[in-house]
Amino acid sequence: MDIKKLCSALILGLLLTGCAASNVSSSNVPDLPISQQTKGAIYIAKHYLPANVKYTEVGKVKANARYGYDSVVTLYPLLAEEARKIGANAIIDLYGGHTVTAFSWGAPYTGGTAIKVEDIEQLKQYDVEVY
Repeated sequence: MDIKKLCSALILGLLLTGCAASNVSSSNVPDLPISQQTKGAIYIAKHYLPANVKYTEVGKVKANARYGYDSVVTLYPLLAEEARKIGANAIIDLYGGHTVTAFSWGAPYTGGTAIKVEDIEQLKQYDVEVY
C-alpha cells in the first residue's frame, strides 16, 4: 500500500470516528435497570443546597463535547440523562468549562454530584434548573 492511500485511509478513519458522537456522558457507578431509573425531571442546583434538604449521594456524573464551542449549559440535558440512568433526581456541586480536544480549541465539559433528594418539593423554592 503506498503512502498516499495509507494517509487517506487514516484521515478518513479519524474523521468518521470524530463524527460518530459529538457529545459523551458517563458516571462513576453502573446504570440501573430501566425499571429503576428516574423518570421525569432532574433538578440541577448551581449553588449549594441548604442543610435542611436531605439527600443521598448516588454518584458522580459528567458530560463533554468532543468538538464545538458551545456553552457548558448546552450539556446539561446530557448530564441530566446520565443522572436518570443511575437513579438520581438532582445534581449538585457543578463544575465546568472549556478544554482543548482533537477537533476544538474550546469544547465544553461539565460534571457534578448526582443525588437522590428525599423531598423534591423542597428544591423548587431554590435556584435550580429543571431538565
